[in-house]
Amino acid sequence: MRTSSQNKTETYVDYMGGSLYPESLIRVHTEFLASNVLGNTHSISASSQLSLKHAVEARRAVLEFFGAPCGSNSDEYTVIFTPNASGALKLVGEAYQFSKSSAFVLSTDSHNSVNGIREFARRGGAKVVYVPAGGQKGEEGAFDLDEGKRILQRNKPRPGTSSLLALTGLSNITNAKCPALCPSSTSSSSPSSGSGKADSIVTYARDLGYHTLLDAAALAPTSRISLAQLPVDALVVSFYKMFGFPTGVGALVIRKSFLRLLRRSRPWFAGGTVDVVQVPGNVRTMKGVGEEFEGFEDGTINYLLLPAITSGLHLLSAYLPFLPLRLNCLLHYIVAELELIRHRDRDGRLIDRPMYQSEGGTDGMESQLGMPVCKVLSRVPKKVLKVVGETDEEAGAVISCIFLDEVGEALPLSFIAHSAAHDGISLRTGCMCNPGGAAALLGIQESMKDVEEGGMMREGMTLKQFEEEVERERKRRGTLPHSTNYNQRALEEQRGRIELGVVRISLGLGSDWSDLWRILQWVKRLGDMGERKVMWRRWLGRQAEPGDEWQEVEGGGIRRRDVAVCVPCKGLEKDVQSISLVEEEIWDTMIGRAI
Repeated sequence: MRTSSQNKTETYVDYMGGSLYPESLIRVHTEFLASNVLGNTHSISASSQLSLKHAVEARRAVLEFFGAPCGSNSDEYTVIFTPNASGALKLVGEAYQFSKSSAFVLSTDSHNSVNGIREFARRGGAKVVYVPAGGQKGEEGAFDLDEGKRILQRNKPRPGTSSLLALTGLSNITNAKCPALCPSSTSSSSPSSGSGKADSIVTYARDLGYHTLLDAAALAPTSRISLAQLPVDALVVSFYKMFGFPTGVGALVIRKSFLRLLRRSRPWFAGGTVDVVQVPGNVRTMKGVGEEFEGFEDGTINYLLLPAITSGLHLLSAYLPFLPLRLNCLLHYIVAELELIRHRDRDGRLIDRPMYQSEGGTDGMESQLGMPVCKVLSRVPKKVLKVVGETDEEAGAVISCIFLDEVGEALPLSFIAHSAAHDGISLRTGCMCNPGGAAALLGIQESMKDVEEGGMMREGMTLKQFEEEVERERKRRGTLPHSTNYNQRALEEQRGRIELGVVRISLGLGSDWSDLWRILQWVKRLGDMGERKVMWRRWLGRQAEPGDEWQEVEGGGIRRRDVAVCVPCKGLEKDVQSISLVEEEIWDTMIGRAI
């Protein structure tokens, strides 16, 4: 929680999007810049040498933070500074030697920056193989370890060829950590169970001939990673996700032998990466003799901000031993409290039954305990941490959920986002650049597969068109039930489309109990029929275009006149005018799902 310059209290729970920057880090760096003159590192001037000195210190701090062996040996690591983790992944993808005999293996529960590497793989003729993400309760996201090993074995690279395995350390949406990523993890069904390092899927893949790439952007901010124990060939991070400042700087921590392999096929050069360029002509000599990273840092590195990297890593190192315990406690508490919040009518009474019954009954929604407001979809840690130093190797500190109305149907994400922002809560809605993980949580993997195999996917398809196709497939499969109420069914037809995605609450370095309290109070207001009516009015008013007229009609309905699209009451004007006070609560629910 932080008070802004407008004296507004902001509850920040979007640490997967970016960490809050500590004030101390900003002050230290500002004072440093005010007291020193830094210059472009591509010079021998005093200011340039000072910048170079701090760049060397920053590289050393990164290697120390990730426990990476460093030196001249080919099995040791170096650091390439990039704009972010996505830029680091792109460096690997564009330079990797994909061929018709190789494969690119990755989890379905991966960020789009990892998914994007498949374009380089397909351009080189390589096979792209996805390891399915789990969708069962308690196994959300990531993948089954044994199935992952079987897929790696089936696509084992031939001698003399290169294949790449990309792992996601922590999913930014399902909250699942990569299985057996850590050497101490074991798999009861694996032949190597109990052998420590042999249980690591990284070691297993390397023994088969794969190169391994770890997306640690979501994992590094809250978990200690040791490259001495987790010997991936490359690891990527964004520093703003780790400690908030600076943005625009990430890193590729890479094994030197792997970097030399990439260097041979890197398709581009720029200022800062070459020693000699023939113009006109074809000759160019790349930098990197002895300092391999120089051939990959295009242009001028962000030398003004690199000193903040060193300070930020030192700060995070001090908190990391305590952070897993703290976040584990916070996460268990808020999940338990969210699951207790129920819908109430205007008199504060629990709503014990659905206001409409869907075809086939209530699907278990009817309960004497009332109708839940929130449904948590992401993985919840099974392990309750009790002492400093303990870690959870299965889950992180992300909550992905949906908010429900009185009949158990999802409220629009755009409404939730607007309501949260109005209450000063910074969270995220949507698929969070992880479509595979989102599909696993929402149970629409088969529908998405049908859309692709049925030929409905096409180049240039918009998000709206894609959502419409998925909705059609869900209706065809019968996984998108309709209300038996005539007015509600008509309103569903007017709604236009479903907003695919979830609501994400992610905790991090600065999260505390007051943040959770404010979130829970907001969720309780969502479950209060009178409070939500006010939220609907505010949100619908924001949707209006200039010149549109909004009017509240009897019974609490709100409609917009002279509008061609997104109108809750389109085609139902007579029904709207005939709504009585007795039907007021029903209309509130109908309007809630009409957009």
